[in-house]
Amino acid sequence: MKRSRIMGVTLSSGLGLVSAIPWLLASCATTDGAEPSSPDSSTRLDASGASDAGDADDGADDCDASDENCVTTPVACEDAYWCPVATNVSKFYTLTSVWGSGKNDVWATGSGGTVIHWDGVEWTPTIVPSETTLPIRDTFRALWGSGPNDVWIASATDMIYHSDGFKNGTANWELTPSATDSDFDRRALFTAWGTSPDDVRFGGGSSSYFDSEIMEAVYTNQVVRKPSAAGIEWTRAKGLATVYGLWGPSANELWLIGDNRPYGPQIAMTLHGTRKDDGDVVWTQVDSRATVILRGIWGSSASDVWTVGGNGTIRHFGPNASAWAIVDAPTRANLNAVWGSGPNDIWVVGDYGTILHWDGKTWTESDAAFPARKAKPHLYGIWGSGPDDIWIVGNDIALHHGPRQTGGAK
Repeated sequence: MKRSRIMGVTLSSGLGLVSAIPWLLASCATTDGAEPSSPDSSTRLDASGASDAGDADDGADDCDASDENCVTTPVACEDAYWCPVATNVSKFYTLTSVWGSGKNDVWATGSGGTVIHWDGVEWTPTIVPSETTLPIRDTFRALWGSGPNDVWIASATDMIYHSDGFKNGTANWELTPSATDSDFDRRALFTAWGTSPDDVRFGGGSSSYFDSEIMEAVYTNQVVRKPSAAGIEWTRAKGLATVYGLWGPSANELWLIGDNRPYGPQIAMTLHGTRKDDGDVVWTQVDSRATVILRGIWGSSASDVWTVGGNGTIRHFGPNASAWAIVDAPTRANLNAVWGSGPNDIWVVGDYGTILHWDGKTWTESDAAFPARKAKPHLYGIWGSGPDDIWIVGNDIALHHGPRQTGGAK
């Protein structure tokens, strides 16, 4: 098949795509409105209130005590459910994603080419090699692995890296040659999901190429690594929407969330996919009943799936469901990620330090030991190895919940 590229829709990998400022906090969120604008998030904090990169706290980043998002009465770690852990990440960078294979093997990625690893004792930065003399400053949002020796990160279609794990105090990151072929339009990638080292899928911005056999433009929004007759190959999956989340309960079933503007009215598009024998996925649109961008998706099973987004939007796809159920939330903050250890232990994180917990009956707010005199950080990623080992990342902060904490309320 002869192909020639005629157009590429490239999305910026800047922070504005993931930093959405919420409306003022309210007691509940039963309806969805237009998602607020997304000014650059410039306030950063660390575990102690001083710069995590080693600078003294001179008060330059202190917030106004009259701001409801300013931490005026800090909570001590022993009294909070979540405690900050030093990351050694500059306050000028933002952590966007977290994933791990176990409690002593956790990865977090973010802006400025940031990739750090937790070995059970401390977070250690790892270097992603550059093919030029300039260091990589991309924002790595897509993060996924099948195990400790198979880890993937990506910022764009030509910036997909693989590592065989954290060994001897570092990680060897290799640029994936097959994904940098000129046949791939460069566009931002926001999410990753897979089932094995040879079955990995990245989602992001949409672009198009001209297919001379069918004589029309073909739009794609996913990059897929999969087995083929010739071995393992990279291919593209068709789609118009900008993909913000992928999750599946099995190799043959998965969900996609995305923003279909300007190609259609579905700002909160959700697609349910089933895999055919040839490996391709057939997608069916499911009404999300939302009018804001959805940012996170996760489920404990095929009959228990959650997705979250702007203005405190929470949707649930339960047993025998044909549509998403609207779920009330105790906030109007933008919600960015969801994860759980089971159907009665679900966590959601969002802007301005928002942390919510589902116990199987209700959503409640959870507290964290944020530094005093700083604005509550925007939180973008969450992952855990179990109910008593969970990580949350955002701005330059990493929050941990573990059995060492005895206080605090969920």
